[in-house]
Amino acid sequence: TEEQVIRQVFVIDEGDAFNELLQAQSLNNIRGKNIFKSVKSEIRMGSNENLKIIDLTIEEKPTGEISVGAGFGSDGGTLGFSVSENNYLGKGIKLGSSLRLSKNAVKGNVNIYNPNFKYSDKDLVTALFATNEDKLATSGYETSKTGFSFGTSYEQYEDLYFQPSFSTSFEKLKANSNASASIKKQAGNYYDNNLKYTLDYDKRDQRYKTKEGFRSKFSQSLPVISDDTAIKNGYELTKYKTLTPTVTTKTSFFGEAINSISGED
Repeated sequence: TEEQVIRQVFVIDEGDAFNELLQAQSLNNIRGKNIFKSVKSEIRMGSNENLKIIDLTIEEKPTGEISVGAGFGSDGGTLGFSVSENNYLGKGIKLGSSLRLSKNAVKGNVNIYNPNFKYSDKDLVTALFATNEDKLATSGYETSKTGFSFGTSYEQYEDLYFQPSFSTSFEKLKANSNASASIKKQAGNYYDNNLKYTLDYDKRDQRYKTKEGFRSKFSQSLPVISDDTAIKNGYELTKYKTLTPTVTTKTSFFGEAINSISGED
């Protein structure tokens, strides 16, 4: 793991006044990245009583994961496969990909999360996806959709994070004589561009093993030159409360509303 991956989550820098609370928060931020087996620190005296030396001892751990799953439901059998890496090339970059196969459908996606992109203090998030569902024989329709998205995330004000993103997709729906009237009405090509943003107010006491505090998130998705003319609003509130030294409760609320600005369904 490169040194900058650790330094970018440190709350204190060389030359700052030493603060035990900020030191503890820095260690918690490192543990919260979930790419190290253990994180330990030792505080030593510097060349004089006004200087401190912080020694970090970090043990690496495997950060890649491969998973395979299978299931059976009303649409038949499903096979899923995914690969993820949380510390690509030791740069703290997260990569993820998944593929899901069933009798009538294929779904796949690739996600990349790059923290502190080019030392800008902003994260870069990109994704690619593709789906295909063929039910011409049973329900009279076939649909395919491909697209990509990219966005960023950064701390706009203290504990308030701004997360804008842009997504574009192309969807094609084909229908034959066996399709329902509503499906036949929807048949055609759809090109959608959406601008989304999230305001994340994070007042948790710590990101790793949170004990107290709350997290409030508001999100909105807006159509931009899109066949989909709906505005989507969402709100999520999560609260943490420690009841005993070993028991912490987590309570969440989530609500979402979708409204058409064209008056069409």
